[in-house]
Amino acid sequence: CDVTMSEVRRRSRLFCYGPLEPRDELDERLEKCHSELSALTTNLKENEVYNHLNEKVSRSAQDHEETSMALLFSILTDPTTAPKLYHTLTLLTRDSLALVLTCSEKIIMEHMSKLQNTTRMQVLWLTRELVQTGVAGSDRLCFALLKQLPISCTISSDVYLVECLLHILLDNREWMESQPPLVCSVVYTYLSLLPGHIGPSLATLREQETHFCVSLIRNKFMDCIQIGRDLVRLLQGVAKIPEFTQLWRDLLQNPQSLSPQFSGLQQILSKRTSRRFIAGRILPDVEVKLNFLLSKVKFGQHRLYQEWFQKKYLSTPESQHQIAELIRYVCCVIHPPNEVLGSDIFPRWALIGWLLSLCQPNPVASANAKLALLFDWLCYKPESDSIMNIEPGILLMFHSLRPHPQITATLLDCLCRVSGASSSAALESSPCLLLVSF
Repeated sequence: CDVTMSEVRRRSRLFCYGPLEPRDELDERLEKCHSELSALTTNLKENEVYNHLNEKVSRSAQDHEETSMALLFSILTDPTTAPKLYHTLTLLTRDSLALVLTCSEKIIMEHMSKLQNTTRMQVLWLTRELVQTGVAGSDRLCFALLKQLPISCTISSDVYLVECLLHILLDNREWMESQPPLVCSVVYTYLSLLPGHIGPSLATLREQETHFCVSLIRNKFMDCIQIGRDLVRLLQGVAKIPEFTQLWRDLLQNPQSLSPQFSGLQQILSKRTSRRFIAGRILPDVEVKLNFLLSKVKFGQHRLYQEWFQKKYLSTPESQHQIAELIRYVCCVIHPPNEVLGSDIFPRWALIGWLLSLCQPNPVASANAKLALLFDWLCYKPESDSIMNIEPGILLMFHSLRPHPQITATLLDCLCRVSGASSSAALESSPCLLLVSF
């Protein structure tokens, strides 16, 4: 059949495009640099190619940039030549691979969901190589990949991504443990993934994640508690796993065994969790949609957007496990300005009420979601915490009094019960008690 010019333009060796989706600028530039360089080196021998490339990168910053992008394109599209080309790239670079890191990070953050299968595997291969060769800034790719890990692994490509990054971190553990910010993000991410990794097909992965998280928390405990109070919330979600049950016993009954500088659970609860960790568990495209809903959509015109959001991101039973992280993101990261708060824009409390209704059939997901909403109430400190973190829960209960009194009653009941369950003595008797209260 005839191929139209628009179809030719949309063809890409890097990305999968929809029928109406325009070609990405970075995609076009990478392919253009590769085509131009290939035309100049086609008939040259291997040593002549290297000499030509070395001469080219020495001419100007633009020549160096174009050569780096051409080699990056080849690495991402041709696994057979990638090792040799990566070696060439490390010899030719004049910026310590800064451009390669920037382009790779952009591809992961903005285009990971639409990468061709080969490109997706090569992005992970390149990340491993950059980490193993000690390239400065390679942790940026790990941070970017952590943000891409879906809480519910419903397709094989999701499982592959989670497993590959886990093995990269395990194989380069000494390097990872030397970077406290990365350690915190890794622990936060994999603790949030564990409750959703259920079923026989994920048993091996779940076991690996459990051992990895427990050993990392124990070995780098003082680094990990820099996560703040959300570390306790996440540990609640996995408290019934035997390895974490023992960790909870040490947290509550023998804190000094974890670190001489650790005085007890209150030391963690008193520290507010950075927005960076909470936002790190929301996929980039989901983040865009949530911010659009809460800044552009008018209250009363939101149902169509809700239906689309549910169909796209929350349509499977497994996806309900991510509702807690969505609520946490809305409470702690999206803080609308006064202009939005005083307008008819779709409010945060209404979105959270809708999210809570979606996970009602799943008692565990529902408990986690309510804990995510009310968690800051348990350790709120006016001098350091933002009232915007607890405002959605207050307004949800207030606005639900008449139309949905069961919501207000349920949340108030949770608060009353959790006030007793959150005491140290109660937690010592059962680490799961806080979650059960919800």
